[in-house]
Formats: sequence, structure tokens, C-alpha cells
Amino acid sequence: MRKNNIKKIGVFLGRLQPQHAGHESMIRQIFRESDEVVLCIGSAQKIPKSDPLSERNPYSAALRKKRLIAFLQKEDFQKPWRVAAATDIEPESAWPQHLKKSCALTDATLNTVYFADPIPNEYRLGMEEAGFKIRRIRRKKFLYESQRNTLHKISSATEIRNIERKTTS
Repeated sequence: MRKNNIKKIGVFLGRLQPQHAGHESMIRQIFRESDEVVLCIGSAQKIPKSDPLSERNPYSAALRKKRLIAFLQKEDFQKPWRVAAATDIEPESAWPQHLKKSCALTDATLNTVYFADPIPNEYRLGMEEAGFKIRRIRRKKFLYESQRNTLHKISSATEIRNIERKTTS
């Protein structure tokens, strides 16, 4: 617990399409900096294969949750954590309150959302109005071994999807 008995909750928000070493590094940092961690799987709605968004979101929320929990259990973090899911909604301006509700967060805690990418100013302001503190962690390159056993130095799930799309074509 922090000063004044205000619990510091770190919120990891990611699509995990797929989960990779960069996500895992960020999650470890969030655990180091927080009293409790909420891991929110974004874009959790079912996306039909016929939808153009399925290329960007090929894995189901259930599979992503299963993989995330396996990682958390393997790491054996000694702080409380929980996994939540949030579907995409419109308008985007409603997202901060939607995230707060999806993650069961209250104003009685200090809620910090961690991002790897820069966020637009209006989105940042909306998050702050909803009571979130923003913490940016810069992406770092990591080694990824493709399905064809080739190593790639990358920093995002988009790069992984592109590599795998090329190797299966």
C-alpha cells in the first residue's frame, strides 16, 4: 500500500494479438510499480473471420486470456492480479469510462494505465478526466522466433502477424 492507504492499481491494456516478450516485459514492470495489477484484454468482442478486423485480431479473447493466465501463473507474481476484458465501443470518447467499468476500477484507488505507444492528446485527457494516471513505457526490441525457426528483432504483435503471414503464404 502507498501513503494515505491508497492502493496503487496498475492497469495493463493490450490486445495480445499475439502475446509476446514485449507485453511480458511491460507486465513485469507494472507488477514492480503497483500494489495490484489488472490485465485488460482489449478488442474482446467476437470478430467473424469474414470481418476485415479479423486479420488484425486473429485470436479469440478466450485463447488470449488462457495464454495470459498461463504466463502469470508461470511468473508466480506475489501481488494480487485479475484479468478483465473490454470490447471495442463507439464513440471512442466513451472508452475511458468503459475501461473503468470493464476492469471494475473505482475512484478509491490510484489507477495507472500503462501504454507502449504514444496516445492522442484528446484520448489522454479523457483518461485523466476518468481518473486514470497515464504511464508510458517505451517499446523495446526483442527476439522473436517464427514458425519457420528464423529469428527476427521486432517490437510489436503487428510485426509478428506480418512475419507469420509471409511464412505461411
